[in-house]
Amino acid sequence: MALLFPLAACSQPDGGVTATAHRTDRPSNATDGGVDHVRTVGQDPKIVVRTSTQSYLAATKGELRYNSANRCLELMTTGSMLVGLVWPKGTAPARINGKRGVTVPEIGNVLQGTSVALVGGYEKWGKRIPFGYKVDGDIDCLAHAPNGDVFVIGVISAK
Repeated sequence: MALLFPLAACSQPDGGVTATAHRTDRPSNATDGGVDHVRTVGQDPKIVVRTSTQSYLAATKGELRYNSANRCLELMTTGSMLVGLVWPKGTAPARINGKRGVTVPEIGNVLQGTSVALVGGYEKWGKRIPFGYKVDGDIDCLAHAPNGDVFVIGVISAK
């Protein structure tokens, strides 16, 4: 049985970070046999969704963009870097009033043009699949990500 230790971190006035791990006896569904499966969902927009619930501690902010050439959603970071996205388990593509986006569990709809704050991790995709991932089907949204830069989302906040 795997144990899951949720991690909570808070910034301190001196610039340090306090992290607290809360023990739980629930088995983790972070990965299936140590592998995070990813697959494309939807047609227009297309999004890549993962099967795991594990997260990382990198953070980024930006605007959700729609790429009409490949019909995929991307993030334009505040540092003007365009990255592909891997969405959390349970996320579904959405199209509302002509805008493309996603419906994220416990968050709701996040549409193109929305400012988002993401917690997760950066991965390099492209011709090779990063270690620890298994692809189920076509994932051209990641294969064509600029410079192979992809952000794997664990937590999302939208404004």
